[in-house]
Amino acid sequence: MTGRKRRPRRRSNGGVDVFGILRERISSHALPPGSRLREQDLASEFDVSRARIREAFGALEQRGLIERIPNRGAVVVRLDPRQMFDLYDVRQVLEAYVARLAAERAPKGAWDELAARFGEPLEEALADGNFEAYLDCLEALHASMVAHAANGILADMLDLIGDRTLVISRRVVILPGRAEIGLKMHRRLLAALARRDADAAEAEMKQILSSAREYLEKYQNYVI
Repeated sequence: MTGRKRRPRRRSNGGVDVFGILRERISSHALPPGSRLREQDLASEFDVSRARIREAFGALEQRGLIERIPNRGAVVVRLDPRQMFDLYDVRQVLEAYVARLAAERAPKGAWDELAARFGEPLEEALADGNFEAYLDCLEALHASMVAHAANGILADMLDLIGDRTLVISRRVVILPGRAEIGLKMHRRLLAALARRDADAAEAEMKQILSSAREYLEKYQNYVI
């Protein structure tokens, strides 16, 4: 990384997406758990009013990413182990159902591009330690499954939970051997989706998250 600051992301109405930028910084650990967020500093950085910053703080707090503490201000939340495992248990149920619906409802050929992305080039990227490429593929697969599942309520629930687990997920993939195991499992999931085998897709998704949970239990002192 060069250290050069990125230009603030803009919303469709031309304003700076303060919530989106802070959300991304938290998920990428640019703002690790325990970090303090100061209204005035952020208002100056984004050239917006403190009211806009408070509005973003409210949305981040609602999603469980920060907490506002009297006399201390806004702080990036630390998940305790019990919360972390509870979140993965809920994800296992919801995302398995998404996989089932996506297998049933996606049109023929819907998974071809993703299957190619999870092929040999991604394997080579992981061998080179390029975990960002893997994370990008995982996000694309998740987004595609949610889109093909076509269930708005389920999508909203996963979005809310996903915010709170993305920070953890980004650290899980770099644990010893996890990405290689995950790649094989996601390839099996894609194969089940492609042949429209809803039972197998649901089972594979459950196994993926069960395996991730086992890694969390083993390496929780590193992840948290």
